[in-house]
Amino acid sequence: MKQTIFLSFLLLSSACSTPPKLRSVASAEKDISGTYLGVSEYRQGHKGPNKAATRIYLHEVEGERGSYHVVLLEYVDLIKMAPSYIISNKMPAVAKKVGFLNSITSKITAYKATPSANEGTFELWPLVASGEKIIEKKEGKPRLLTLAKDETVGDALAGATISSVNEGEPIEIFFPKEDDEKRNGVQYGVAKLTYSKAKLESTWRKNYLPGPYLSQYAKVDDVVLDLAGSGDNLRAEFKLNESASNVSKEKRERVFTHKDSAFLKGEFSVTEPLDGMFLFSSVNADAKTRDIVQGKIGLFIDVFDATKSLNQDVVELALIDSEKPGEFLMYYEHPDNGEGK
Repeated sequence: MKQTIFLSFLLLSSACSTPPKLRSVASAEKDISGTYLGVSEYRQGHKGPNKAATRIYLHEVEGERGSYHVVLLEYVDLIKMAPSYIISNKMPAVAKKVGFLNSITSKITAYKATPSANEGTFELWPLVASGEKIIEKKEGKPRLLTLAKDETVGDALAGATISSVNEGEPIEIFFPKEDDEKRNGVQYGVAKLTYSKAKLESTWRKNYLPGPYLSQYAKVDDVVLDLAGSGDNLRAEFKLNESASNVSKEKRERVFTHKDSAFLKGEFSVTEPLDGMFLFSSVNADAKTRDIVQGKIGLFIDVFDATKSLNQDVVELALIDSEKPGEFLMYYEHPDNGEGK
């Protein structure tokens, strides 16, 4: 599965390209939907890369021209991640001993972006679960997405920035432009080269994708979540893997992206209050499982999407809390599942 993704780590340079043409910036009414690769810049001493590769997905809100639902994620250290990915794909026997891949991103947040009074600037308000709804939490100041004064044709976010308002956020998130003279960092370079050379995409899937989901990437003997249903009858069942019952609590917790995913059990009904964003409501889950799962927003994201290049895809289901970007749960679609079949 997607074995070619990290071959590009071995490449020393990429082909030169013609600088894109520039034109004057469009108003906030211009459609900027899409996915874009950027850089989260932190101060020295930050845990993790000081310049972390970052991905933003924007879907225009139906019936609200110029407003967007946004998912913002930050990659883990991609160079450190590569060996785990390769072992999970190429050497399952080794992976069973040292562990399969269970960490692709370090932070995930959902926002609603709305045009501000200043042209080319959007207010980003976090989206949170509130009962059966997903709402904007308008407390304090919003982060600001500011487009470049001169737009790059074919890349609406080239030169754009996202401001910081809360502790723990990067100083700034920026989206590189050919002539901005900023240092983009190793992580951005690795990510850009990987997606380009392996002909990958990165997609936020708006559809509910039924099927079995795993505790770790490609760990096919550890199904911990089953998604089923269609239309208004969506269901989810968290399962305990009986074959792991003799494993210590601490060891089992380390298997997952987040330790809270260990020992979840029970059924949930699933609704879609906003396009591509899902909420889980307990049917018969135990109290611990209910408290962990309810109140989180479910997102289907294929971080390394090889559908077009290799006809292969493994979607990740993330359950997020926008107020705690690093405290998300993540489950990995079974590689034989296909497009939710």
